[in-house]
Amino acid sequence: MSFTGDERAQSVQVGAVLLFGVLIIAFSSYQAFAVPEQNREVEFNHNQQVQTQLQDLRNAIVSVPGQPSQQAVSVHLGTRYPSRLVATNPGPPSGLLYTDGTANESRNLTVRNAEAVNPETADYWNGTASRHYNTGAIAYKPEYNVYDGAPETVYEHSVVYNQFRRANLTLSEQAMVDGRDVTLVALNGSLSRSASDSVTVDVQPKSQSSRTVRVRNATGSNVSVSFLSRLPASQWNETLGEEVDPNPGNMSNDRYVANVIGSEGPGSLYNITLVFERGATYRLQMAKAGVGTGTTDESEAYLTTVDSDSISVARGDSEEIVLEVRDAYNNPVSGATVNGSVEGENTGALTTDSESADNDGRVEFVYETTQSTETGNHTVEFSIDELHGSFDSETPEDVAVPVTVTEASQGPGDGDGSGNNGLIYNEDAVARDSNDGIDGGVEFSVTNELGEEITITTVAVDPVDDDIDYLSDTYANDRDPAPQENELYIEADTDGYTDFGGGTDVPRVIDVDDDSRSLSGPNPVMSDGSIATFHLFEFQDGGWGPDEVDMDGESVTITVTYELSSGGTDSKMFTVTPGGPNANEQPNADFTIDSSGNSNNRDFDASPSSDPQGDIAAYEWDLDGDGIFDDATGQTVRERVPSDTTVALRVVDSEGNADTVRKVVP
Repeated sequence: MSFTGDERAQSVQVGAVLLFGVLIIAFSSYQAFAVPEQNREVEFNHNQQVQTQLQDLRNAIVSVPGQPSQQAVSVHLGTRYPSRLVATNPGPPSGLLYTDGTANESRNLTVRNAEAVNPETADYWNGTASRHYNTGAIAYKPEYNVYDGAPETVYEHSVVYNQFRRANLTLSEQAMVDGRDVTLVALNGSLSRSASDSVTVDVQPKSQSSRTVRVRNATGSNVSVSFLSRLPASQWNETLGEEVDPNPGNMSNDRYVANVIGSEGPGSLYNITLVFERGATYRLQMAKAGVGTGTTDESEAYLTTVDSDSISVARGDSEEIVLEVRDAYNNPVSGATVNGSVEGENTGALTTDSESADNDGRVEFVYETTQSTETGNHTVEFSIDELHGSFDSETPEDVAVPVTVTEASQGPGDGDGSGNNGLIYNEDAVARDSNDGIDGGVEFSVTNELGEEITITTVAVDPVDDDIDYLSDTYANDRDPAPQENELYIEADTDGYTDFGGGTDVPRVIDVDDDSRSLSGPNPVMSDGSIATFHLFEFQDGGWGPDEVDMDGESVTITVTYELSSGGTDSKMFTVTPGGPNANEQPNADFTIDSSGNSNNRDFDASPSSDPQGDIAAYEWDLDGDGIFDDATGQTVRERVPSDTTVALRVVDSEGNADTVRKVVP
């Protein structure tokens, strides 16, 4: 058999070559189109992951005000492609995480026209000096091989957003403004990391606390917050959302941003200013978060009082004065030294002349008096500088605490009958009846613990319930004076009484020995250590007739003024409640006095008052020292009150329980 001329092997070879070519084309197409598309998906998914991690980083930063410990957030700067048996991958993509502006002193967050409510804090937050805080942004810039349109993801001023070439897309809500709460967190430090693997960002609280400072607009100006941003004003207006008041001046809608103002800033940045409405008190909370290297700690910026900016001390007693050292962010500075001294001779003394601030930035001094300490108003000076003749209570570094030294205790016990000396209410009020079966009368007793004999001259009677407006014993004056048969009868070492014939309106200051009354006795006398029993009969809800009020559970504020046998006049205020307080726990009255500006123009602020149930229903003021709470109402009051006037506050809860406190105007 002959194979001459047989050419079948050539077709096999051609087929093999064609098949190989098809494989090469298919591989090339896979390498050119499928692999990049798959890698693009990997890069896109990685970008979504980084955006989530930047939001985690944002949450760590904005939580610094309430977070005393360092937080760590992991950010995957790059990713890796899946392994391939035949096809090849480009080098792994990377990304750059960096801070922007945090080391540039011109990149500031600025607070303007904010005046603190607390008078001592207002030495620093005075509404005149603008407060500047260096801050900036932290951003992630991807360096992908395939995903061309990837955005730069930026955190600044509590917001995370994606910055595309032609638009911005916010990823988180803002946390700067929430009603009247303004929270500002400055970013500090320097960070620049470029890699294809993960990096851990440590968020360090360089200045933090959960404290807020209450501020209001300075006269004629609005509180405002300004900063530089990559976002324009229109986008900030959108981001703030329902915090922006569409009708500025409407204080009932819980929206307090009156305007968002924007202008061109340096480079591609915008100057943004948030303008807040006037007439509101804002709670300002600030913090400083550090990232990367070059972070800085804050030093002391000002000294302020805690709880009260004035105290009252009886001769022979002592009182603690608490102050706090704060930095420019209003947060405590530990370890700072505070120096103190008492101005004048025979005006009391401090047990130590310097103290070191604890971890809460607080220092505690004890002011003590002796029996020979002069009564009246004195001043205790404190400073975070040396006290050497340059003391100025108007500067942030210095604090002057007014102290009133009295013969009898007029401190916190003045409102509730507690305390270890003075004229002490014995917490024994009862309601009694004298004629018609209704317990409209009130009896209670006091003990003289002043260390000397006293003579009672006047008794101020002010029922908490405004409907209780009359006091009448219903007996004619042809009867002999006796308990329950006169509007006021005081059983003491020497009894005293006053009868008004047909009764009298209350509230009223009763002059016990008023000669103009048809029936009145001498001023009662109490020897040291003796007890006097007061009889008030009977309380009514308006005029004549059988309309007595059952006084069980009804509160009445009593102010007893007396003369001391050693000379001088003093008084004691307390609230009696026959049968004890109602279901609610009693409130706690407290207030501050701001006498800055005109010497007689005072701001009285009862916001330090509190109530266990949170239901204070009324704030009532006695601004002339007569013991009658009819001079003003409301949590804050501005009135012309002379120095050395004793001002009293009465707070009443929804159940009618009351508490009082008195302070002397410096």
